[in-house]
Amino acid sequence: MKTWQKLVVGLAASAGFSILAGVVWFIWLLLTSPSEPEGFGQDHQEQWAVATCWRDIRDGSIAGTDECSEYAQAHLDFFTDELAADAATTTCNLSRSHLAYARTSSPDAKVLLAQLKEEVRSDCSHSAVSR
Repeated sequence: MKTWQKLVVGLAASAGFSILAGVVWFIWLLLTSPSEPEGFGQDHQEQWAVATCWRDIRDGSIAGTDECSEYAQAHLDFFTDELAADAATTTCNLSRSHLAYARTSSPDAKVLLAQLKEEVRSDCSHSAVSR
């Protein structure tokens, strides 16, 4: 076998091994990677972003929704049912809605549910919430 043929065979063997190693590594990642943790799905992230936006308005950190993160602004229209006459009540409504959603979508996520219950308690007991 000529030198250039040996080189081609060696390169082909190396490429084949690299591809095989890559496929094995990818399959290993799929098998060992944890699934999405409860409460960290996109649906929950959207609700947290919008609630944080309204919380910041309520607390005076920002003046309006146009100052919210781009992510929150992109999802504001999905939560119009929770809007109220003031930011504090809107924040309370959003927290309650998120808790209700989590109870049905992630009933086994105890840490998430505890956190959302605390947010509801905190947001809905705020002095500016309309009673």
